[in-house]
Parts: sequence; structure tokens; C-alpha cells
Amino acid sequence: MTTTCYDFLVRSYRQYCALARTLDVVGERWTLLIIRELFSCDSRYTDLRDSLPGIASNLLADRLRQLQADGIVESYEAPRPVRATVYRLTTRGRRLGPALRALVSWGAPLVAEPQGDHAFRTHWLALGLPTFFDSVDVADLAPLTVVVHTGDEPATLQVSASGLAMDVGTAVIEDAVVVEGEPGDIVALLSGTADTETSAGVTIHGPRDAVRRLHTLTSRSRIATWQTAPCTHEGGDR
Repeated sequence: MTTTCYDFLVRSYRQYCALARTLDVVGERWTLLIIRELFSCDSRYTDLRDSLPGIASNLLADRLRQLQADGIVESYEAPRPVRATVYRLTTRGRRLGPALRALVSWGAPLVAEPQGDHAFRTHWLALGLPTFFDSVDVADLAPLTVVVHTGDEPATLQVSASGLAMDVGTAVIEDAVVVEGEPGDIVALLSGTADTETSAGVTIHGPRDAVRRLHTLTSRSRIATWQTAPCTHEGGDR
């Protein structure tokens, strides 16, 4: 009889290791994406199903039950007139924020190339875009507001002396730059892999100085920097 490293009956790697035990809780397929959705807002079951294209209804229900059992998610009854069960992250669940952000930051280069018919939601962009500029100094470009029209709803990118943030929704600011286009083109533009002046499929309008600062901002993104940096291999040829 052979043994396996992963016990499918108890969902455990059976390793006395913090990483293995974390994966026991959040390593199942779809689990981190459910957590991603609940970081955006409290959600009804139908909201989660609509925001997770491709997930089977019974699988979503199973993952939610397990997350509740693990103390990551809790539910409450919405007041009238909604009358629905709403899911939200517990305090313990919200402590996954830094880990989730680190994973998004690590994966940022993977979205530089659009993937055709892959699903897209604007709040996914709002979660990931600020990580393009982790550890990048943007104070000299502030204040800058960019209203992005793409996907299922608009979003607003705010650059201030303290850094960069992006939220779903629009801000009414007179000097804002307005950017419109398909998700893949928008990501290429804002990640610095496409030029603000020549990017096909994207419309940009706003005050000339603000557009110039947007161009400077995107040229500083980590992805743009990686693409222009020379490729070196430490330790010589192998």
C-alpha cells in the first residue's frame, strides 16, 4: 500500500509547517479568489457566483462552508428589504490581506499580456494595479487623478504624495485624465508596456500636463522597468 503526501479525506498535507497548514486552509482551487471578492465588499451568494465566472454553484457552497468552519468567513442576515444571507471576512480572514497583496504583486507581470477571452472585472484591476508601483516614488507627480473606463464599471486611480490607490467608481475632478479602452489595452497602458501617446485601442483625454504626468507614472512601473532592464545571469553560463 502506498501513501500520498496529501490526504484528500482531511484536506491536509499532514506536515508540521506553517506554510503547509496555511495551504490546508486556503490552498484549494477557488478559495483565494473567494477571499479576493470578499476583500472588495461583503457579498451575497449570488454576488459571489456572478463575480467568479466558471465556478460551479455546489463548489462555491462547499468552499464557503469550509471557510466558515476554518474561521475565515462568517455570514449575517441583511436587513429588510434585502432579506438575504451576506458573507464577509472575519478578523482572521482580513489578516490574509498582506499575503494576498504579495501574491498579486508577484503575479503582476503575468497580466502584462492579455489573454483573449479570459474573464475580467474592474475591481480585479483596482486590486492589482497599485502593486505595479510598489516601492516606486510618485510624490513628484501628485496630485493626479485618472478615471478609467473599462470592463464592467469605471474606476478611479488617485496619485498623492503618500502613494497610489485605485477604487471602483468615478471621482468628479476637473483636472482628471480620462482613459477608455478594452481591459488588455488599459492594463498594457497603465503597466507601462504600451506608450500613452501611441497606445492603440485606448482613448486618453484631459489636461496636457496631467497626461504628461500619467506618461511619467506608467514609465516608472515595476513591469516597465523589468522589460527594459538588461537580462543578466549570475554565476556565468550553465
